[in-house]
Amino acid sequence: MALALLFASLPGPWLTLGLPAGLLFAMLDRRVAARAAGVVVVALVAALMIGSTIGGVLLGVGAGVTVISAAVVARGDRPLGMDTLLAPALATGGLALAAVVAMGGEAVTGWESALAQGVAQGGRRAVEQYRAFGMNPDSLVALEALTRDVAEGLVAVWPALATLALWLGAWLGHRVLGRWGSVSTNLARRLAPRPFERFRPPEAAVWPLILSLAGLWADVPGVHRTAVNVALALGLVYALAGLAVTWWWMGRRGMGSVARTVLVGLVAVFLTPFAVGAWVAIGLSDVWLGFREREPNP
Repeated sequence: MALALLFASLPGPWLTLGLPAGLLFAMLDRRVAARAAGVVVVALVAALMIGSTIGGVLLGVGAGVTVISAAVVARGDRPLGMDTLLAPALATGGLALAAVVAMGGEAVTGWESALAQGVAQGGRRAVEQYRAFGMNPDSLVALEALTRDVAEGLVAVWPALATLALWLGAWLGHRVLGRWGSVSTNLARRLAPRPFERFRPPEAAVWPLILSLAGLWADVPGVHRTAVNVALALGLVYALAGLAVTWWWMGRRGMGSVARTVLVGLVAVFLTPFAVGAWVAIGLSDVWLGFREREPNP
């Protein structure tokens, strides 16, 4: 899920990976050559992004998420985990992108229209290929309707996908810095990886999710779209939390990493709706039940 959101996200890997890593090396690495390389990477990403209004906006939001995340890590007292950067990254990126959508005017509207047209064109090409293969006409009609729905849905939720990608990019940029960077001893200790099975969102994050679920019933366009994006973003976050609890539980049963990976992969591929729903339920339940903090009970 993380790799799919990171590398297939709307901002793209140049924004969600190149920018955070380059900026972190430019700010925090003690080697002059590494800092210079970071500056070059940031300059290249900026040259790619500032050609359009929306690109410049995403560049600024990505840089803000990275800088604030770096400040949180520098002040922290525990090893780096995905949940360490969750609150600052989602709050910074989400609020900034919400403001962009609300006040962006024609620039954002035009970009969203181009995005919808691009997705729709890709869907039409796929439909034509299926038609050439002799697919049933009724199925083709259903596929065309699905393509239109996907295009509309993607336009509606791109802020959530972009925010999640920026969060994962900031985390991965810190991981790259911790692995190949030359930093102070205290910062190196904070950049040490923490097991994924300890992933846990901040407890306060559950309340925006609950409010967003209530907001889905609102018949106000702006409120409804905001609720959809918050619910999608935090729903996926709590699905990751549920997956972390599942990973921890399987480890306690003596399963190795390979066996856990194979089992989780099979469930995710063949039982996707069930798996995502179950992981969201487990992640939310863990907020109040604290599965991983219980004493071992034979």
